[in-house]
Amino acid sequence: MNAAQARRGRELLNWSEADLALRANVDARAIQGFEDGSYPPSPEQAEAIRGALLAAGVRFTGGAHPGAALRGEGEPDDGIHPDDLTTENDR
Repeated sequence: MNAAQARRGRELLNWSEADLALRANVDARAIQGFEDGSYPPSPEQAEAIRGALLAAGVRFTGGAHPGAALRGEGEPDDGIHPDDLTTENDR
């Protein structure tokens, strides 16, 4: 997940930076800094942000133009890609 994908996911959910910060349990300034490129989140913050968006129904798309979309009704949650597993999120 990159900053543009996080911002797009937040927009799809109609969440403010503060809403995402609350759901990800990170400081709102971390969300703002991540999205505007002035502050790279720690791996833990990035995973918390990603997890909050995934839990709310956002799916991240890849390809030449990575983006974000809302999962469709009944569309399964893809969970965490094996390459993204860490000791923190492998529970």
